Amino acid sequence: SSDIPVPGDYDGDGACDIGIFRDSSGLWAVKGLTRSYFGTASDQPVSGDYNGDGRNDIAIFRGSSGLWALKDISRIYHGSSSDTLVPGDYAGTGTAAVAIFRPSSGLWSIRGLTRVYFGSGNDQPVPADFTGADDIGIFRPSSGLWAIKGVTRVYFGSTSDQPVTK
Repeated sequence: SSDIPVPGDYDGDGACDIGIFRDSSGLWAVKGLTRSYFGTASDQPVSGDYNGDGRNDIAIFRGSSGLWALKDISRIYHGSSSDTLVPGDYAGTGTAAVAIFRPSSGLWSIRGLTRVYFGSGNDQPVPADFTGADDIGIFRPSSGLWAIKGVTRVYFGSTSDQPVTK
């Protein structure tokens, strides 16, 4: 019951695979593909294609130190425990970037690409591909505002709604 879903294309066939991260033991299990141990109880899964090979990579974020550990790829320090993790393909290259949204200030920090302020404390980040690459976007529950940086501002939804992208 405490498993965290981490769906993604782990075998590169273009289809989404069923995966879980069990934080109590650091177990990553992808149905029919692999079982691997990577991470600890305080880590958050942040799977994505970080090396551009067309397959999701096993990765964790450790808020206590700001560590992003990308299995068999790299270790990067970026962000803190109060940040919202928003990894994505912001450059449109097919490679996920390490990225955070800091609700307290509206900071979006996309490692190696940009630092920009967009949104505020009660906004929910909604990065998604609206233009051919992942875009910076927020949903503001208090008004139903969807604001996609440089693309659009529309009102859709209400306070009790949860935004869904991708």
